[in-house]
Amino acid sequence: MRLVPEGVQVSSRRCNPRIGFVVRRRPLARNVLPVVFALLSFGTGCWEAEQPAHVEVITLEGAAYERGYAHGHAFGNKIRSLYTSLLDSSILPFLNREQTDIAEVLTTYQDPAYGGGQFSYRLMLESGQNLANFIPQEYLDEMHGIADGAGLPFEKVLVLNTFLDTMLGFRSMTFFIRQLQSPFIRSVQFSGTEADGADNDGDGETDEAREGKIDLYEPKSHAHMTEVPSDTTVTLVLGDRALNAEPEGVDPVSIRIQLDKKQYVAGDPAIKTIEKVDPGGGERTLEVTFRPTGGFSAASVHSMIIQAGDLAVVTEPPPAHARLMRDERIVFTTRGFGKKPYEVENRGERDGRTQPPSIAFAVRGTATPGGEPILAHHFGLLDSNTSHKHTVLFVHKPNGRTAHAVLGWTGVIWGFSGMNADGLAYAVNSSDTLDNPMVAQVAEKFLEAKLLSSGIPIGMIGREVLAGQKNVGDAAAYVASAPRTFGWNVMLADASGGVASVETDSDVFAADDGGAYVTTLDGSLPGNLDEHGRRWASVGPDDIRMASHYRRNTEDIDRRVLVYAVRPQRFWTSFYFRSMRAFEVLGEQIESRYGAIDYMAAIDILRTPDLVDTRDSMNAVVFRPAAGIFHYAMGEVPATSLPFVEFDLRAAAGGAR
Repeated sequence: MRLVPEGVQVSSRRCNPRIGFVVRRRPLARNVLPVVFALLSFGTGCWEAEQPAHVEVITLEGAAYERGYAHGHAFGNKIRSLYTSLLDSSILPFLNREQTDIAEVLTTYQDPAYGGGQFSYRLMLESGQNLANFIPQEYLDEMHGIADGAGLPFEKVLVLNTFLDTMLGFRSMTFFIRQLQSPFIRSVQFSGTEADGADNDGDGETDEAREGKIDLYEPKSHAHMTEVPSDTTVTLVLGDRALNAEPEGVDPVSIRIQLDKKQYVAGDPAIKTIEKVDPGGGERTLEVTFRPTGGFSAASVHSMIIQAGDLAVVTEPPPAHARLMRDERIVFTTRGFGKKPYEVENRGERDGRTQPPSIAFAVRGTATPGGEPILAHHFGLLDSNTSHKHTVLFVHKPNGRTAHAVLGWTGVIWGFSGMNADGLAYAVNSSDTLDNPMVAQVAEKFLEAKLLSSGIPIGMIGREVLAGQKNVGDAAAYVASAPRTFGWNVMLADASGGVASVETDSDVFAADDGGAYVTTLDGSLPGNLDEHGRRWASVGPDDIRMASHYRRNTEDIDRRVLVYAVRPQRFWTSFYFRSMRAFEVLGEQIESRYGAIDYMAAIDILRTPDLVDTRDSMNAVVFRPAAGIFHYAMGEVPATSLPFVEFDLRAAAGGAR
């Protein structure tokens, strides 16, 4: 028996084994308690492929509060489950471990109010409340509806919908603070390059003094040196840093070097170390020389991953440990390879320890069999053995706005990818940056700063793109102008074949570039080509790809805040090197299929083993904007291990456009 309030229409698609909800409602005042009964139906499958039973589909229609109420009423138990499992049991306790490092720099967090395990929740709530000042009213109403429909306090729904933007900014601060206290590479030198007749450093000169010396090391997206002798010795000078004490120095026993696929550890004959003290300033450094037995293979690309720890004994958080530097990857070629440094990507080998980040690509025209535009996305960041059990495909039919769908989670009003009934699709990857509101707080308030995020959460920017924009040009302009909470790489595609990527930061110090770089496939525009006349992220005329690092926005921030040098993304984020590897592997996969990339080929590319995060995969999707159809996979880890389910958005939206 089913009870339906007067004026409320409820219908369903029969989709087995999925729960299907379609709720159509007349507008109700905010203070009228809506009653929604969702239909649970089991019948024949509506697609050839089926998702796991806990993947659900809900179509919501009406005003924002009404849609939120239906969402909360339908998934109340799952919303509680997601909040408890992901936040209470996983993220919040983990972030509490960071209080010691944060409070060492920001005295606000030494206040007893942040003690007793309350640090992370208070930080998330205070930041969420600040973000509420930027969130469009429509989405605040939708969150209030979820809270009322699920019987939850609004502040918990607010935290659930804003914690990611806060957490990413917070994590960037903790990574930065760790980097300020950890070993680092000061310089690199390749022997035998001063008289080898080659332009090893790509500066246009041959055999000048210090040809093979990098005095101030910095990470690069391409090779540091090329055409070095195969019997070269690589000398690394490592320094150490500390915040409020003398640096302890680099531990020689901690040295690890991975050359291509082989690992070398301290004590191996290939590694020699010498501890030195600068007689001028007393700085302690560790000189590490490396040369494998028999030298390096000739006419080859080599990658070195360097690891080191300091001599500190850090007890908080336990267990006691040294401070470890980020894995640094240096790429070089040996004599006979025949390419310039900028022509050799810093790709490296699979290291066996880290996972690839989120990836996305778009193709059209000559890259596809019939010219159909396609946008493909695999998002992986934070499953924690929880998120995949709470996945939902939301179809929104908002009053007076464009119908759209997002791949998301119970209690969350947004997703990292979606498409509207006009055929405009988007995908978002996080891209670590210190150009974010939390750094601005520190710059403004110094040691008394609070780590508050500001701007519109990225998922709500995505919802605004779908509900209010019609094409890639308008969508890119909106993303570039909206106040942003963090660094994001956004891919856009539309039904007419428009394609663009947008690299953004928060632009907290009002840079000339506005913190946003829009890249299209128009090769006649100088901004779409790098300094060597090459496309930024394409292997041909009709493709574009992105991972989780910046290709154009490489100088996202470089300034001093307090006494600290705040550096661009490439200097500190743990995503940088693995993102570059994924980016190059993705390019190879696109190139090998060029001209034949239909939606099935796009799925195959997303399933490439070197591109699949097997720990924190959250969802995968291939959008076909011109057809109004997409194919999605979610509900297991990795999502790409599942069948991709076809979904006709225009049919589900009743032809709404």
